[in-house]
Amino acid sequence: MNFSSALRFRPEFDKVLYRCVVDGRFAFRKFHLSGLLFFKKMEDNSIRAVFQNEMGFTFFDFQWGAPSDSFQVNQIIPQLDKAALVKTLQKDFNLLLMKGLSPATEHVFQSGTETYHRFDLERGVVYYIAEQSKLQRIENVGKTKVITISLSGKNSDHDMPRSVVFDHHKANFTIRLNLIENAEN
Repeated sequence: MNFSSALRFRPEFDKVLYRCVVDGRFAFRKFHLSGLLFFKKMEDNSIRAVFQNEMGFTFFDFQWGAPSDSFQVNQIIPQLDKAALVKTLQKDFNLLLMKGLSPATEHVFQSGTETYHRFDLERGVVYYIAEQSKLQRIENVGKTKVITISLSGKNSDHDMPRSVVFDHHKANFTIRLNLIENAEN
């Protein structure tokens, strides 16, 4: 069978706005953050991801430089400025935006009605799983399953999904994104 590369699903956008809810539990404490997550492609082709509450207070501002996809933290609140958390969020967005994938490491196989596109990562592997030529989910696997990213409402290969759920199996938290349509400015 001849399969096309999963890189055809790489999102292309100028700006995308999501309603974002983060829920989790650490030790005996629960936490909840909500606000707006804004992805924007800048004039220099870099990409920014800014998470703010509804009043405009910025939780974080991340940037991926072009063309090398170098990552930098422009701003982050002290409560979130933990190396492990920043690395986790960077990896989440790298997986969603399909950053840092080497086409040379892609392996494709079929299982039932699903097509799995496997890429090697620095640590572990990632599977981009499509059904009927539509990207349905992303699974990051190390020694065990680490993250499942469920996608829905991708109208075309290059669209950002309408809904995204990041389920962190080991870290005990979820991030839910719901697209805000027709968001102007």
